[in-house]
Amino acid sequence: MVDMSATLIHHGHIRLLKNASEFGQVVVGLTTDEEILYKKGYQPELSFRYRKEILEAIKYVDEVVATPWQITDSILDEFNIDFLVHGEDNTNSINKDRLLIFPRTKGVSSSEIRTNALKAISQKNNQKLMLTPGPSVVLYENLRYLKPIFGRGDDEYKFMSESVTNWIKKLSGQDEVVTMQGSASFALELAIHSFISGRVLLISTGFYSERLEKFLTKDCIVEICKYDELPNVKENFDWIMCAYTETSTAFRLDLETIKDKANKCKAKIFLDATASIGLEDNHKVADLMGFSSCKGLFGLTGAAFIAYKADLKPKDINNFYFNLHTHKTKSVTGPYHSIASLFGVIDKHDIFKQRVANSKKAILKKYHNMVRKSNQPLLCTYIEGEVISNDEKVILYSPRSKLTGSVVCHLGEVHTDKVDIVNRIEVSFE
Repeated sequence: MVDMSATLIHHGHIRLLKNASEFGQVVVGLTTDEEILYKKGYQPELSFRYRKEILEAIKYVDEVVATPWQITDSILDEFNIDFLVHGEDNTNSINKDRLLIFPRTKGVSSSEIRTNALKAISQKNNQKLMLTPGPSVVLYENLRYLKPIFGRGDDEYKFMSESVTNWIKKLSGQDEVVTMQGSASFALELAIHSFISGRVLLISTGFYSERLEKFLTKDCIVEICKYDELPNVKENFDWIMCAYTETSTAFRLDLETIKDKANKCKAKIFLDATASIGLEDNHKVADLMGFSSCKGLFGLTGAAFIAYKADLKPKDINNFYFNLHTHKTKSVTGPYHSIASLFGVIDKHDIFKQRVANSKKAILKKYHNMVRKSNQPLLCTYIEGEVISNDEKVILYSPRSKLTGSVVCHLGEVHTDKVDIVNRIEVSFE
């Protein structure tokens, strides 16, 4: 007897059956659907009826019978079996004199085939080259831990959530991280309403920094200044607000400059860190920030984060959902599956970040005479000219700020070590 589930038949099964056939007639003890569901936790891809039909068509097989997951001596006796043939992973409790063990075929198993099938879903990333700020790709690592999970009473999710939170604390350099469903825009507005009041200096670098003004409450007095005008600011402020990486203009401000000005103005720093978190350094100089799960964290969309220093105390907002306390105490459904997608990324984040850097490097090398020489973010590149696609599968980015040039983002190749961006676009100056 050769016992197997044969949910996904592969060459390892065939080799084992061939070896078994050299000792006599082969009876396959095929695990029932019910046993597979109970032991492995899933319904087999093919039901018992069809798995049996396939095995009966194999020339090394003489008979197929239904058996439970665990094979015992009594089962061997029931079917008049002399030997059980099994791979090295045998866990069946039978007399050793009735057991023939063969080495497992390396590099293949039904579980590995399922993993490869899941990875194949990520091959859809090759169908488009997304030159956008995100979401750009769906990684295997995003899908790996997607499963039934819940925010209360689920120890597996609790471990995932704590791991992601501690990782984000490290990336952001903050003491507190609050997670919620939604976009970065929601996190930014909630953070501003929860903490910011008084005199505010807003550093303008493009659309995303300028929209922060719309999130301010009536108890704020705002003054807007362009980044290059910052040295002219002399007054004191309660807060300085800015976007670390401004995707609409592919501009990265210098946080040390902002920190120096904040010290002189006796102000705290609020960051829109959506396009910088996970990619740029030194977020710790900020006091408060908001961002989302996609872009430089390389997760799925759907999770938003507010991170801040422990000495900040949120306001008491008379609202249930639009209240930081509600999300901090997990009083509403959280972004469970988005958190699971980030959990899969943690160990490979440095690899993904390097792929973004490689894509960036390729563009800077080819168009070195057409790119801004300073304040370059890792996420994207400003090119003085019109980017034209050589491939209908390339999705170009349309920035929200009015520009004479173009912005190219580098998240679209994070799923592969192959840098193909320079071959699939060109720049026109007309």
